Parts: sequence; C-alpha cells; structure tokens
Amino acid sequence: MSELEDARHLAAGRLATDYLLRAAEGVNLTLDGDLTMGLVFLAVVRANCLLAPGAACRPISGGALSASLRIPAETVRRKVRALIDAGYVRRERGGLVAAPDALQRPEIARVMRANYLSLKRLMRQLQRLGFDPAAA
Repeated sequence: MSELEDARHLAAGRLATDYLLRAAEGVNLTLDGDLTMGLVFLAVVRANCLLAPGAACRPISGGALSASLRIPAETVRRKVRALIDAGYVRRERGGLVAAPDALQRPEIARVMRANYLSLKRLMRQLQRLGFDPAAA
C-alpha cells in the first residue's frame, strides 16, 4: 500500500473514531452518564426491535447480552435492572425487549437524530477522501 493510501486509511479511521465517540457521548449523557448501561440498552434495541421496525420484538436473554457485549453477567444484570426501573426495557417471555415507548422518548429521539446526522457527516467526509461508503 502506498503512503497516500496509508494516509487516506488513517484519516478514515480518525473520522470513524470521531463518529463512534460522538455516538457514545450522546448515549452517555442520556442514561445518567452510564456508558455501560447505554451499551446494554442499545444492544437490546439492536437485538430485537430495530432489525424489523413495526414487527414484533424478538426478546434477548441477559446471557446473550453478556456474551455479545463481553461484559460480565452480573454487570449486565445490574444494568438491565436499572433500565427496567427507568422504563427503557421490559422483561417478556424469552428475555428482554426495549419498551416501545422508550424509543419515542424525547431524550432517545434526540440521541438517534444526532447519531443520524453524525453518520451522514461521516459518509460525506469518507466520500471526500475518495471512499465509496455504498460499496462497503
């Protein structure tokens, strides 16, 4: 790989890191400054509701969350309890689902909107570097 290609890849990596940190900051600020709780919430959402919007949510077990995030089961259990108490997640037969109204809360909608705008910015910046995000 040429020096120019190395520089482009390094710049793309920095842009992706900026995107990731912006997303983490939004989640962190929304869920009482608890990034781990935010990650658990996002993992529940990803696992069940966002894969098929409008469809029935597919529950995920605490064990599966722990394995997918590589976080100790006890930590996941504590974070899930806090999310349930706050109304972001609920237990159903077969596991956990994001509470449908939680995704409509203003604080979550704000984070999702900010993440969307940040993603659009990342795509534009990658295109300026000569990468085609649609080809990935």
